[in-house]
Amino acid sequence: MNTKIIVIANQKGGVGKTTNTIHIASALAEQGRKCLIIDLDDSAGATTTLGVPTTGWDTIYEVITGEVNIDEAIIKDDDQEVKLPKNIHFIPASPRLNDLDSFLNRSENLGIVAQDLLLNPMAELRGKYDYVLLDSPPLVTKMTFPAYKVADYAILSTQLEKLSFERLESAMKLIASANKNGNSKLALVGILVTMVPQPITRLATHYLDLIDETYLSEAREPYRFNAVVHRNVAIQEAATAKVTLFEYQPDHRVNASYRSIAKDFEERIRRIENNKPSRVQQVSNG
Repeated sequence: MNTKIIVIANQKGGVGKTTNTIHIASALAEQGRKCLIIDLDDSAGATTTLGVPTTGWDTIYEVITGEVNIDEAIIKDDDQEVKLPKNIHFIPASPRLNDLDSFLNRSENLGIVAQDLLLNPMAELRGKYDYVLLDSPPLVTKMTFPAYKVADYAILSTQLEKLSFERLESAMKLIASANKNGNSKLALVGILVTMVPQPITRLATHYLDLIDETYLSEAREPYRFNAVVHRNVAIQEAATAKVTLFEYQPDHRVNASYRSIAKDFEERIRRIENNKPSRVQQVSNG
């Protein structure tokens, strides 16, 4: 099994990273892909959305600090206490991620390189999953760059407003930094636009056009996925019910968007790995 590690990112909160992580995984799992979601955010958004208690479980914190092996922290889709969708496994986050500075500053840990915290755990997952999806923190924390350092591909999530658009540049710089500092394979697969208003406003259209004009591959093709995710209360209702929208309302039109995005995502990766002309090349701004 050729495991692909995907970081879903943007250095701003509230742009749909967690929703996108869970529902891209759901669309892939529906097609029989075996997926593992890892929550790297100390606010534990994916953990709570999927109905996993934030205490009483081994988490990604215990994995990266060496307290448990990564296999011990994986909640599987046949677990009796947490009901996960078929083909989706999960590693929860913990508020203890806030304590990473204290962990790294202990005398016995001074030789640990912070940016490499995920290298060994991710290496152990290779060959076990089709996709490992990393739900990254919204701010630059001790878990942000390690996620970029281990990922094969990145999906950037954004809304159609000023601050979300501006933070895309920060995420692009992190990809470039990872390329220069130990992860030359990391490639941007696409930019996913979420919470699009219906009908679309003039301001939203402006930022949609700006994304297409600004973030282009060397082939001068937009990185943005053609399908967008429209604002819809059903997404929040599903989160409140602690299930995915695929479970909550299988025929919802938002699920059709995620199915399209997942299909586009896999096609883009195939083009990269077959060395064919692809949208996913060196970023060219403007």
